[in-house]
Amino acid sequence: MKKFTIYSLLVASVLFTAGCSEKNVDMTVDNTPKQVVDNSESALNTIPETTINEITDGSFTMGGEADNGVYYIINGKKVLIENVYFGFDKYDLTTSMKDVVMNNANKLSAVNTASTIKVTGNTDEWGTDEYNYALGLKRAKVVKDVLINNGVNANVTLVTLGESNPACTEKTSACWQKNRRVEHALTK
Repeated sequence: MKKFTIYSLLVASVLFTAGCSEKNVDMTVDNTPKQVVDNSESALNTIPETTINEITDGSFTMGGEADNGVYYIINGKKVLIENVYFGFDKYDLTTSMKDVVMNNANKLSAVNTASTIKVTGNTDEWGTDEYNYALGLKRAKVVKDVLINNGVNANVTLVTLGESNPACTEKTSACWQKNRRVEHALTK
């Protein structure tokens, strides 16, 4: 009984100590640790804002992911490039989503012309694969056209993933809505 108590205390101590780690570490398949990036809003707010007026060369870096888009640091300023969402079986922009694309265009117009903006269309699971790939491409093209017509001079490429890249896998209307989207990615 005494050995069991000592063993239990040892296991509890190890578990408690492991739970108090200072770094957020995830284990890969081969059990080697990898650092997990802290993309929380509070971590992103620690990015210095003092360089905003100092950098104007159109440079950018990844700033982290958000539920509804991606943060980039463009010309030293943290900006959110939002995903664009669509209705069921639609590729036209609603008024609110057109405002999102226009806001994205305003931010992305600062990116230098040697950069590439990848605009990726996604769909929900309804429809055939072929139909969804075509619908995803139409969604991406609508967003690209608004970006180009509103001052974005970088190379804008189109990608369609159809239903193959779901943001959500639940069988609910709210989940399917999250999958009907266009995302943006910047590359140099």
